[in-house]
Parts: sequence; structure tokens; C-alpha cells
Amino acid sequence: MKVFEQIQQLQQIHQLIIVSGKTGTPSEFARKLGISPSRLFNILDELKSRGAPIVYSRSVKKYFYNKDFQLDISCYFQNLH
Repeated sequence: MKVFEQIQQLQQIHQLIIVSGKTGTPSEFARKLGISPSRLFNILDELKSRGAPIVYSRSVKKYFYNKDFQLDISCYFQNLH
């Protein structure tokens, strides 16, 4: 299901940024995620528009959060019957 794939992708992006810090260049980061660089830019732009303090350093060639940030994704299912 597409929504679960998107959630997994967001979690993977967050983990690569915060835990390993080994995102690499935009092309390398996109390759690690199995997506195109343009798709990566779209996702990062969406995250930034929602408050994620993601920046890219050309000198160290990686993405990082420039202040503390936590990504919380919740999904609730409710059976009303």
C-alpha cells in the first residue's frame, strides 16, 4: 500500500539524517533511498514546509538538522462497527 511505503521512506530519510549522518550528496542520498534526486528534493521540501530544519552542507557533503528535531509519524485505525 502506497501510504505505508511513504511512511517507511520518511522514516528512512530521518534515520539517515539523524543516526548515521551519511546521506552524502543529493544524488547519493536519492540512490540510497531508491528514488530520483527530483523526488528527494520534493520530499525534503515538503518536510521543510512542515518545520523540519533540514539543511545541506556542501563542504561535508551531507544533510543534517540544524537544530533538534524529532519525526513522529502516527497512524490510527478505528473500527466503528
